[in-house]
Parts: sequence; structure tokens; C-alpha cells
Amino acid sequence: LAELYSKHDPVKVVSLAGKTIQDAEMFKQLVDHLHLSQTPDVGFPPSDRMVESS
Repeated sequence: LAELYSKHDPVKVVSLAGKTIQDAEMFKQLVDHLHLSQTPDVGFPPSDRMVESS
């Protein structure tokens, strides 16, 4: 990873990191939106179901 960064100039590395952070924020918002739009039965099971299955 350090070798990859050393081949690029710092400005490109910073802008690339900034874009990655933006993408991560967008992805997080998308996941939050999907999670909110799901019914409670979809996705993570309730804690009592998790206890029963373990």
C-alpha cells in the first residue's frame, strides 16, 4: 500500500482518499435508507430469535 502511494503525488492521493470517503458516506446513507425501508422481519432478526438459535 505504501508503494502504491509513493508512486502517486500527494495531491492525487489526498483527492483519491477524499473520493473514497465520499463514496463511503454515500454507501452508508444508502444502507441506512434501505434498512429504514425494510420491514422488521427482513434483515437482522430480533434479539430473542438470535438467543433461541444460538
